[in-house]
Amino acid sequence: MRKLKDLSLNEKLMISFVIILLLGIAVKWNGVKEGFFKGWSKYSEQTDK
Repeated sequence: MRKLKDLSLNEKLMISFVIILLLGIAVKWNGVKEGFFKGWSKYSEQTDK
């Protein structure tokens, strides 16, 4: 595995954006979870035939 100093600028930026994204999801977890279940419920509803 390469060390951080051996990575290119684009690779370092991508890693930092992923970390920021994960931190944002962790901070707003309740809203993310509710939105996910609200969106998923449209596809998981069972209809009576």
